[in-house]
Amino acid sequence: MIRTTCLLCLLFVIPFNASADTWPQFRGSRGDGVSNEKKLPASWSEESGVKWSVELSGQGNSSPAITARRVDLTTQMKDNSLVVASLDRKSGKVLRQTKVGKGVLDAKGPQNLYAHRHNAATSSPIADDDHIWAFFGTGLLVCLDAKSHDIVWNRNMVKEYGAYNITFGMGSSPRLYGNLLYVACMTKGASYVVALNKKTGNEVWKSNRRLPAKDDGPDAYSTPVIYEGANGPQLLVSGSDHINAYDPKSGRQLWVSSGLTIESPFGRIIASPVAYDGIVVATTGNPGGAGKGHIIAVPATRTGNVSEALLWKYAKTTPDSSTPICVNGKLYMITDNGVATCLDLRSGDVVWQKRIGQGPFHASAVSGDGKIYFQSASGGCVVVQIGESGKILGTNRLQGSFYSTPAISDGVIYLRAYERIVAVDGRQRRAQ
Repeated sequence: MIRTTCLLCLLFVIPFNASADTWPQFRGSRGDGVSNEKKLPASWSEESGVKWSVELSGQGNSSPAITARRVDLTTQMKDNSLVVASLDRKSGKVLRQTKVGKGVLDAKGPQNLYAHRHNAATSSPIADDDHIWAFFGTGLLVCLDAKSHDIVWNRNMVKEYGAYNITFGMGSSPRLYGNLLYVACMTKGASYVVALNKKTGNEVWKSNRRLPAKDDGPDAYSTPVIYEGANGPQLLVSGSDHINAYDPKSGRQLWVSSGLTIESPFGRIIASPVAYDGIVVATTGNPGGAGKGHIIAVPATRTGNVSEALLWKYAKTTPDSSTPICVNGKLYMITDNGVATCLDLRSGDVVWQKRIGQGPFHASAVSGDGKIYFQSASGGCVVVQIGESGKILGTNRLQGSFYSTPAISDGVIYLRAYERIVAVDGRQRRAQ
């Protein structure tokens, strides 16, 4: 029998730990979406394979973060309170929840285009065993003590660095690497990448990021990614019709590439970069699935302007908001309307392509145990076997609206809906 708990409000806690049994931030510690876990489930339903389920009274689409003992989330309450909540990862019991601020998403676009899928609790938090770092669409960035939920430090990024002039409101998540917390802001107003000391919140470096783009092009909702390549670590940032890499310690730009402009006034970038074996893949917007988007592959081994060094470009059936994933030299992605594609990373050639669901698919792909997980907004999750066949291993459905990207930890997949979080392990349980 599935045990359901009512939760007043939630916010993310994510442990920054590279071990396989935690998922410290959006798409894992580096942001590649790949887990080393084994024995992950392929089949589940409301009646079977669910370890626990928690109903939320607040709303949000930030992804769950998993530490050794906790599941941490963010949420926005109906009175616009912004809350961080910690759950016991084994039982789903609420351990602690704390109001850290109040406010609403500052978005310039029509509400009907993002209502019920985007609010001030869209950005995913980060955590380790001792602290929680949570970022909200109001500009609030806060660090909490993980045990007491006391505020260690907080900053108002809008007041300090400039207002967000962005159509759908701030949606990028921070990235933690070592002792530095990185925040990317890409809007028609403020546009920069800043590195903060994780313990104090003090600025370590800041790089203004104003690159040529027009209409909605300066807006971006992507999250920075860490790539640990042969030439050392790189902080990858995609937005404003460009992708570039920074030295994570100094903020010095290592390389930059254009090539992400599309023929649309709505050409904002949502998907994050993907990197593997010296190759970085960047995804343009594909608003409405109108076929205007594309992806490009650039070398991560050069310096300076690498716009003329594109390895390949693919301009058919590409995602809009779902970040692709790269495993074993192959790139996997899904369009909003449910067409999945596998490309050879070196050549860009299509390995297989098939429609696997009706969508819409907004959550980013994640992987583990030889499986790719494609989560749809309507509650369906299609599990595809890694490799050249594209074999579908499971087609699963839960109730709720799932825009959040799944988290994987210790044999469990955590699926966060707008007002619910579900822990799935695929195990059969006796009715009680």
